[in-house]
Amino acid sequence: MHIGFAGPVGLGMLRGHLPDGVPAVYAFPYTGWLVRTWLEQGHRVTVYALTTELSECRVYGDGDPLRIVAVPQRPMAGHRARDFFLRERRGLARAMREYPADVISAHWTYEFALAATETGLPSCVTAHDAPLRAAWEMRSAFRWMRHSLALPAVHRATTLSAVSPYTVRHLRRCLGVRRHVEVIPNGVLLDSLPRAEAPRHHAEPVFASALQGWGRLKNGTGLLRAFRQVRDRLPGARLLLCGAGFGPGGPAEDWAVAKGLHRGVEFAGPTAHPLLLQRLAREADVLVHPSRAENLPLTILEAMGVGVPVVAGARSGGVPWVLDDGRAGVLTDVDDPAVLASDMTELFRDHERRVLLAERARKRVEGCFRLQDVARAYVDWFQKAC
Repeated sequence: MHIGFAGPVGLGMLRGHLPDGVPAVYAFPYTGWLVRTWLEQGHRVTVYALTTELSECRVYGDGDPLRIVAVPQRPMAGHRARDFFLRERRGLARAMREYPADVISAHWTYEFALAATETGLPSCVTAHDAPLRAAWEMRSAFRWMRHSLALPAVHRATTLSAVSPYTVRHLRRCLGVRRHVEVIPNGVLLDSLPRAEAPRHHAEPVFASALQGWGRLKNGTGLLRAFRQVRDRLPGARLLLCGAGFGPGGPAEDWAVAKGLHRGVEFAGPTAHPLLLQRLAREADVLVHPSRAENLPLTILEAMGVGVPVVAGARSGGVPWVLDDGRAGVLTDVDDPAVLASDMTELFRDHERRVLLAERARKRVEGCFRLQDVARAYVDWFQKAC
């Protein structure tokens, strides 16, 4: 099948297939792995990407098996939002018509998806987030304007999928979707993940967290408050914080120092993905994910695949589904630092439970979230749509 991929895409994962001279594009690592998996399964892929490095559309590669169509994107986010991404949408739609594929797989329900619905080609739109919930939690004019694109996109698409049942419920309750929505989760390449050793007995636990963005949604403040209470019970405990906003001298460290909550915390900040996985496997006893809303968090999936037990929110969107309603991880109240601290401490102290949860988590990923199976599920969905 010739698949047209439209969305943020990590090109670093496509080395060996990537044509020469491709500029930097609006990126997201996971989708690069998905495109690569389609290529490895024998499909042709045309990627429609946005870049701030070009002033006109350019094509890289002949499409056998990979072609990149790079479309100009304005560098200022505010300028893009002011006209609801009109220039980017028109450029993407024009590129899709001029370099068509059998089906357009558009990811997220915003400018890429709305452009795909305007082409006349079969448009299969995947919702990776809950648009109105995300806009509410982030509370910025840019987010409200961008996320409003989801309303026409989900109703004009040929067919819809979502990464979790929680996302489906949001599309129905908040965006008025009445038709069938396929559930196709994100996936991980299990064979490429490092494996953690069996959970250890020791007196200096390492709790790890990987969050993208310091703010209300990711709830870093709740985690730091909870960790202070963990340190009262486990004085040797350490907290490894990775991700944007959590680096040395960043907003998370500044806030923690001002509150006296920085002791025992390593503010590692943005960490290369392979290094992050290696540190989880080598150092972490427990992954804590305090986010208030997630649709299908890759950080949790990867920790499960690595073999690190997880503590995450019982009301955090798709998290309970990923953790099999608490059978593959600990579900807690991330809005109550005392409860979160108690569950973190108890899980570390209960060695047998950590071993059990690590085993169950790995089996859940093997059964439900292998990227090769996810890629095939997409193709089956595309064939039905066509």
